Amino acid sequence: MIHQIKALHNKGNGLSARKIAKQLGLSRNTVSKYLNQSEPNIAADLSDTDRTKKLDTYRDYIIQLLQTYSGLSVVKVMRKLQAKVETLSVSDRSVRRYIQALKQEISFKQARYYEPVLDMVPGEQCQIDGGELKQLRKENKNLRIEKEILKKASAFFAKEMK
Repeated sequence: MIHQIKALHNKGNGLSARKIAKQLGLSRNTVSKYLNQSEPNIAADLSDTDRTKKLDTYRDYIIQLLQTYSGLSVVKVMRKLQAKVETLSVSDRSVRRYIQALKQEISFKQARYYEPVLDMVPGEQCQIDGGELKQLRKENKNLRIEKEILKKASAFFAKEMK
């Protein structure tokens, strides 16, 4: 992007900063910043990606909070930080991003313990199919009807025998 800005400006012979900003969809201030910087300064700025953050001083405290309370939300962490440090000048978004990066770096989930359930032999658990259930209900209804018919028939024949 920086090389594109420098190429479009062409040492003052090309496009203006305003036109470059419009063409690349950047802020005029950003374009002017890169045009005013020399190539070595830009390279030095880009190579120094290990900046310190304001929240780095509270990193251990945040890690301790997240390890102690694994389900703690970012808002609650922010409140606890503000309670500890009254002059915290960090936005909610910065805290959210910082904690998101911490969670990717360190695992805060509590260990889960699974025990096998040995009520049934594996592979013989009950699996219900909706179509099969409908068929079983229909068969059950037919059996009830047959049972009623047999009851009445046995009562009828019992009367005739007397």
